[in-house]
Amino acid sequence: MSIQFVPLPIPPKDYNQQYFNELLRVLNLYFRTIQNPGDSVVNTLRILNLPTSDTDLPSGSVWVDTTASNVLKIVP
Repeated sequence: MSIQFVPLPIPPKDYNQQYFNELLRVLNLYFRTIQNPGDSVVNTLRILNLPTSDTDLPSGSVWVDTTASNVLKIVP
């Protein structure tokens, strides 16, 4: 899923309640999107400099076990 950004509305010269409400709506949409971007689907993925141990990694982190033929593992 790609994130599509909504352009900000062009401001009027003077304060306008409707413009301000629209601006807040767009900003709220943006912040909701970055807080919960959803699933990612990619054609290729390249991960560089992975840790080689799960020591001090938080749950869900990916690391490569170099003692087991470079198997990717996830910290439980």
